[in-house]
Amino acid sequence: MRIKNLKIKNIGPFKSAELNFIETDEELQNPPVIIITGENGSGKTILLDAIRALFIGHSANIEREIASASAFSIVSDIVLHGKNIHFASSHKTSIGNRFDTNQGNINGLFQKTFGSNLKPDFIFDYWTSKLSSDSFNINNITALETKHYLENALSGIHKNEDVAKSMTFFDYLKDSRDSREQRLGKTLYELLEKIINISIVDGQLSHVSRINLKPIIKIHNQEISLDKLSSGNLYLIQRYTSLLRQVYAICVSNNIPIEQYASIQGVLLIDEAENHLHPKWQKVFLQHILKLFPKLQIIVTTHSPFIVASVENAKVFVCKSQLTHSVVEEETERFANQPIEEILMSPLFNTNNFNEEISELMRKRKEAVAQSNWAEIDRIEKMLLKKNPEYFNYLNIEQLIQAIKK
Repeated sequence: MRIKNLKIKNIGPFKSAELNFIETDEELQNPPVIIITGENGSGKTILLDAIRALFIGHSANIEREIASASAFSIVSDIVLHGKNIHFASSHKTSIGNRFDTNQGNINGLFQKTFGSNLKPDFIFDYWTSKLSSDSFNINNITALETKHYLENALSGIHKNEDVAKSMTFFDYLKDSRDSREQRLGKTLYELLEKIINISIVDGQLSHVSRINLKPIIKIHNQEISLDKLSSGNLYLIQRYTSLLRQVYAICVSNNIPIEQYASIQGVLLIDEAENHLHPKWQKVFLQHILKLFPKLQIIVTTHSPFIVASVENAKVFVCKSQLTHSVVEEETERFANQPIEEILMSPLFNTNNFNEEISELMRKRKEAVAQSNWAEIDRIEKMLLKKNPEYFNYLNIEQLIQAIKK
């Protein structure tokens, strides 16, 4: 599964917008991470909602109204099972906030009530910043769904109960007397261990209690249950486990050896990726996902410059509010593969490292350099050295070189 583009008219604050996610055969095999950023209210999440509305179709409600006029359209070219498919919607059903599309067979994959004759062999998940408040407690080991694993995958709901069910089932499966099931369970359990390692500093999966069916995490030699973890740790574990649950269903339903799980393609939508995560986690968040699930096409919205700077060769789209509407522009060259300092000081984030006075001096120095005004440069550099001699000591490079020569 790949989403090549998204074209919308009269959706949210956008009169029209077009985003090209995949443009070459190489990108089709190894899709770039798509990063959508912009100020509050500029329409970032609406773009993800438009994708969700298209795939869910008439099978379920979108939580809020996204069509801003009766004449609207959501169009996307996708690739499914090696075939190019034109996917579109231009009107809603008469019941609820649901969308009719020209690909009801695809919509049926996400709601077992409607059904589909297509083979579900891809990952598709939607992550929001919301954390579930339900209990991790379960009373028995339950076999996980395989046939209809995509149902509710685009709801954004990730229950704590499902995390506990998945972890206890994989633990149970690795002790099967059947060699194939045992190999499947052991590999899934090893992936769970990796998930815990990258989700918690100095954390590891200790075991799953066979008495009360509680997964136990060890942190600095202290054993704790999942409900004692921080919101950031839980967010990561919930989401990664959701992907792993889909991997299990795909391998079982399609008779794919679990050793080939990393070749499974799919789409991951992430809204407000920075929420719950410290900046040091934001820097590696997307990298960690791709290490575990390298064939995912990730489309993410964020306010965080650390997310924007976190992966190489990403495509960056910026939503911008105008007087009466929003527009979206690709600004990959401005942001992709740039150091965080450059991104922080860009007009979008406008986050200077210094106070207003020093920032203004640096701006004037930049102007003086452009004009080759050496007297002004010297004057400003003396002022900068006086205000912060430790940081701006590099301005004395000529004196330092002369001192070394002597």
